[in-house]
Amino acid sequence: MSHDSMVDPDQFKVILVATDGSEFSAGVERVGVEMAVQHGSQLIVLRLLMAEAGTDAAIVEEQDASLNVERIHALCREKGIESSVLLRPAKDPSQGILAVAKEVGAQLLVIGRRGRRGMAKFMVGDATTKIIEKAECSVLVVPRLFSYWSNGVLLAVDPELGEGDNVANGAFSLAQKARLPLTILTVADADGRDRTEMNQTVNRLVARAKMGQVDADGLVQDGDANEVILEVARQRSCDIIVCEPRDRSMIDRLFSANPLVHLIGKAHCPVLVMQDGQSNE
Repeated sequence: MSHDSMVDPDQFKVILVATDGSEFSAGVERVGVEMAVQHGSQLIVLRLLMAEAGTDAAIVEEQDASLNVERIHALCREKGIESSVLLRPAKDPSQGILAVAKEVGAQLLVIGRRGRRGMAKFMVGDATTKIIEKAECSVLVVPRLFSYWSNGVLLAVDPELGEGDNVANGAFSLAQKARLPLTILTVADADGRDRTEMNQTVNRLVARAKMGQVDADGLVQDGDANEVILEVARQRSCDIIVCEPRDRSMIDRLFSANPLVHLIGKAHCPVLVMQDGQSNE
């Protein structure tokens, strides 16, 4: 069996990179280009134009966008790939990005943790939060200064994942293409779930990964899901975390809290939120 035999060729077939041209998007651009190289993806770069047309601000923004586009094209030429760039006016960044993702049939949307208007270092921006919660495709959230993963992949799984689950397949694909070790983790909380079931799930996924020649091992640990995921990622020097969207509890909704957004905000590395099957084919 070849090293790439378990890679889904359509897993990241179309990658949409959303940039605002600021220093906060530098990591987004680098990661998007490198992923397109590794996975043979079609790369589309989106730059939204937020200023009101005809104003001085719009002229400055268009000039900045032109420089941004040239920088991205130069990066792509350096890597030997082609990219298409879309400049689109928008009043709301999250709505504009989500609309284009659906329009181009993106399997993966690459965005920054926060944009120009972000404040705190570990705060996830409002637009990013809305995109995570509403996107129909998988979303990769990249910190500002990140280059690319080179140490390890962490897959955080729910024990109820199915045999051909898209979330696990995404992690397998990343580990295979980058030739990195894969850690498969599930977290036991206080719900009384049978740990035997959890171990079976992890062991099954480890076996599947090894069939594809991925260096994988599994863990079942107790504790708060976010804290355990972050600690394991640090201990194992994993520099990308793969997980699935989480259902928010009634309490979370009442207080506008999203545990997944909290995880992304505290992570030292990119977090890939894989959708369980793509709906925008």
